[in-house]
Amino acid sequence: MKRILFVDNRPEFAHQPVVRLRMEGYEVDEATSAEEAFDALQRGRYDLLVVDAELPGADGWDVLKRIRERRDAPDLSVLVFMAGKGETGKLRLVPVDAELRRPFRLEELVTKVRELLGKDRPSASR
Repeated sequence: MKRILFVDNRPEFAHQPVVRLRMEGYEVDEATSAEEAFDALQRGRYDLLVVDAELPGADGWDVLKRIRERRDAPDLSVLVFMAGKGETGKLRLVPVDAELRRPFRLEELVTKVRELLGKDRPSASR
């Protein structure tokens, strides 16, 4: 089972995406801050990091910079979501594998996750 770490400081925004990804068959852990994300990444191995670019304190970009510097997680895919087009310049500074703009539909998230993790669409009989 593919493991995802979903990082968003607002539980009201994270709940539906996390539930949907679990329904799709992914194991999803949650973090609400950059510090929690760092701790989770040190404790376990993940296939995908889904992170809000606008975390308070150390923001999503700080998380991404630190992850890209880590030698023990070279294959970790990263999907960043952000509110507006103003963050686009930062994408050039800190490479990510995919991005989503808020507001996004759950199906958009699932499609991006499938693309990154190589999981085919579940059969209709599921």
